[in-house]
Amino acid sequence: MSTVVLEPIVEKTVSSQPASVDFVAGTQATESQREELADPHPLLPVFVAGVVALIFACAFVGSIVAWLMLRNSGVMAP
Repeated sequence: MSTVVLEPIVEKTVSSQPASVDFVAGTQATESQREELADPHPLLPVFVAGVVALIFACAFVGSIVAWLMLRNSGVMAP
């Protein structure tokens, strides 16, 4: 066996720190501020990602179909 396997394992104790959140009294947002900060189109990134994924999927399948068509047409014959 190698010496790496024979070395003793030393456990290290890690002390955990509680998460601290600082609250400042009297800084609540008003209703108009909430409306200004709200995203008017929350699903827009989801639809953009879906369109990009659909384009990549169609390109992937289209490239496979194109290679199969070229193979059967005789263009890629040896």
